[in-house]
Amino acid sequence: MSSARSKPVYELRSAKREDADFFWRLRQEALRPHVEKTWGKWDDAQQRKFFDRGFVPRETRVILVDGKPGGRLDVSRSRMEFFLGLIEILPELQGRGLGSAVIRDLQEEARTKRVPIRLQVIKGNEAAVRLYERLDFKRAGETKTHHLMLWQA
Repeated sequence: MSSARSKPVYELRSAKREDADFFWRLRQEALRPHVEKTWGKWDDAQQRKFFDRGFVPRETRVILVDGKPGGRLDVSRSRMEFFLGLIEILPELQGRGLGSAVIRDLQEEARTKRVPIRLQVIKGNEAAVRLYERLDFKRAGETKTHHLMLWQA
């Protein structure tokens, strides 16, 4: 007998500059293993530069679980498509359906606006690739280090 999993409850709130410390810790915890697998090492100073350059509060949402920061969602929206630039979930919250719930809600928004969702995922993160494939994203190309994926309603 299988039990139905309930959809994780979360909220999104706009990011603020003050969220940068949480996001940096999240990046280290959630992404470091995949960076090391792909490039062989994690250079804190270099990764911090990438992080600082990529933190655009107006495109960033904090994923709140029980009122506390549990992840980050970056989506660029245009009339033509949504680009899922980043979804990071604290390791202790992974594997519970939170990422799936956030992405399904984004898919519903994209379906309403009749636009596709594009993303790229680091090749070393097989769990993320499996997640996206379960959510009907298709591989649409690749770079040396990333799979390019596309979802269309």
